[in-house]
Amino acid sequence: MSRRAHNASDSSLELRLDDDLVGGSPVRASDSGTVDERTGDIVQQLQLLIQEPMESLQLDGGRTDVGSNGSTFGDTAEASDGSFQMASGVATPTANTAYATVDTSAGGHTWDFLANAAQMFERASELKEVAAADLRKGYDLQGYQWRGYEIQKSLYMTYRRQVYPQYQCIQHDVQEVRKQANCVDSTATFYNFRCSSLGDGYRGQINHFQLRDLICATSDYDVYYCHSDGVHRWNPWQRSRQCVMGRSSMPRSFRVSSMCVDRGIVFTGDYKGRYCLKSLWSGDDGWDGSGVVTGSLGPTDTDNDIVNHATCSASRGGAPQILASHNSGFLRRLDVQRLEVVDTVPLEWAVNCSATMPDGGVLDCVVGDCVDGLLLDRRERPGAVVSRLSGHRDYSFACSFSPDGRFVATGSQDTSARVYDVRWPQRSLATLCGYMGAMRVVKFSGDGRFLMAAEPADCVHVYDAQTFALAQDIEFMGETSGATFSPDSNCLFVGISDALHGSGLAEFTRIDSPGAML
Repeated sequence: MSRRAHNASDSSLELRLDDDLVGGSPVRASDSGTVDERTGDIVQQLQLLIQEPMESLQLDGGRTDVGSNGSTFGDTAEASDGSFQMASGVATPTANTAYATVDTSAGGHTWDFLANAAQMFERASELKEVAAADLRKGYDLQGYQWRGYEIQKSLYMTYRRQVYPQYQCIQHDVQEVRKQANCVDSTATFYNFRCSSLGDGYRGQINHFQLRDLICATSDYDVYYCHSDGVHRWNPWQRSRQCVMGRSSMPRSFRVSSMCVDRGIVFTGDYKGRYCLKSLWSGDDGWDGSGVVTGSLGPTDTDNDIVNHATCSASRGGAPQILASHNSGFLRRLDVQRLEVVDTVPLEWAVNCSATMPDGGVLDCVVGDCVDGLLLDRRERPGAVVSRLSGHRDYSFACSFSPDGRFVATGSQDTSARVYDVRWPQRSLATLCGYMGAMRVVKFSGDGRFLMAAEPADCVHVYDAQTFALAQDIEFMGETSGATFSPDSNCLFVGISDALHGSGLAEFTRIDSPGAML
């Protein structure tokens, strides 16, 4: 079995709970007593914290699950702070029934067990800007001081992995998926932390819990993310941000579900098949560099026409195009210069993500509400199926081609990412499993050296794309709003969007890049 396939409870953090453990208050590593005694003291508190709410747990058909940031995964009205939205019947939470809302008072207040665990450890973020030097002082990338609290942090992270809900659209055994996973040594280091900017101003807005590809980088200095005020640009070297597409310039009730920034274009799609488009270059064919063009990708605005994903590519003539994946089961290509949909491919299921083969390739990869992905030849109409990408046990929400077009990676809700050789796609070359749940974002680096796979919370994996035997795990606390490489592969950017543990954007620099020591 793969190392990565082990559940967190099977790792080195597994502890034996004896009946004679004595409870007490959280302790620091410097307090008296042996390490085993201090650890047992903390473990019993954590065990009681989990057991007490479970005794009063009441579940029914109207159950609503709670995210680690306290926001609900249910059919609720849109929240101004960007809380998650879930369509009825889209997914079923299967993991850990303890992670549900519980009526704890006559007023109907709910328990967030992760919040209670964090309060037990009495941790609080102390910094708004974190540099590499702060990590050597005991801080983490979110500004938490953990020196002396290493045991508490390890137990808390293990607890989060055990209770985080794993949503399944098709019922399956996660352990069976993990048995097929590659054996991966996750102790490698490819990217070093350089800096992070924290606070609500850097909090990415997640409107749908299954759609997390909401960060784009056009250089080492230009990182774009979806914010409650619109689309913002972050400069990690100047530690500054600015709004490039304001909410006021978007149509009313426009809820961003997808975003891409490339070739001087900012594109956002929403829940009704509409889009907002802006040129970052002034004077570009009549665009003044500040105005926003709006339109619809479909014939009518419908609530089921969510633009699940968007990516920018070039036509054979070099004109920029947007490839949009629709929840209504269509793949549409928008010509940016003419503002016309030049290609529409109907499919039998909702399209959650798509990718175009680079450097003039003729294939598109499409994944969605089907266990199999598709390779389509876009020269055919309405899109001939070249091959099926099989192996996943649940729906997929991410895909990406390698820069040379030889490989394609897919990310699924069965907690795995699979890599296929385009020349022989009948069977995956590698199966890579995570800790928390679905692989929401997968991307190859610009030089093809690495593959990044982002989980919905707490972890982003960076794999050696040559062997898939080595990986780096980047850990944090909170929901993932996106992750991406810079075009030159020198930087990796990660977005964290969490009301409880703090939000922010973090930059990691490749260890062999010229600016790695800055």
